[in-house]
Amino acid sequence: MRRINAKDMRSLVSFLGLALLLVCSFGCGGPSSSEGSGGESSSAASSGDVPELTDELIRERINYAFVRNIPEETGNGEAMNWTFIEREPKEISIVDKKIQGDRATVVLDIKTRSSPRARGPRALSGQIRTEWMLRSGWVLRQWEIVNTENISMKYKKLPDVPPDNANANLPHPGSNSDLPKLAVPDSDD
Repeated sequence: MRRINAKDMRSLVSFLGLALLLVCSFGCGGPSSSEGSGGESSSAASSGDVPELTDELIRERINYAFVRNIPEETGNGEAMNWTFIEREPKEISIVDKKIQGDRATVVLDIKTRSSPRARGPRALSGQIRTEWMLRSGWVLRQWEIVNTENISMKYKKLPDVPPDNANANLPHPGSNSDLPKLAVPDSDD
């Protein structure tokens, strides 16, 4: 019986891993276009299995999108940039959605604000145009935002929220600023 050395074992493991990856990439493609949905011929299946750009997907993928040059609503402040994040409250309405092959343009009406504890809190509202592209990976095809453009979005500054801690204005326990001054008698030794 022949003994397998470490180099041969690594080669065998690499080969088996590559074979497994190749098999999985063919097996994870979803239903074939001949199956369709319930025997019906779907337009998505006939156009190369283009995934649907749903309202839910749009609301999810707007997070981490970046919008440039948002003016202050009065016109007096300096324009700013904004990145949408998951934890900020958002109201999103889809105004228009146009899909052409592997590209799409979606106009959104958004109302949002910075998180409640942010320094220099702001509220934003207005419309932005997002451009989407269908990107292909090893197995998946998914919609991604490739560009955003400000149409009518403006911001306004909000008042700072006072801290929740009611003791915020009290001196630090180690400081002596509010302790009464004791008179120490002079000793006549």
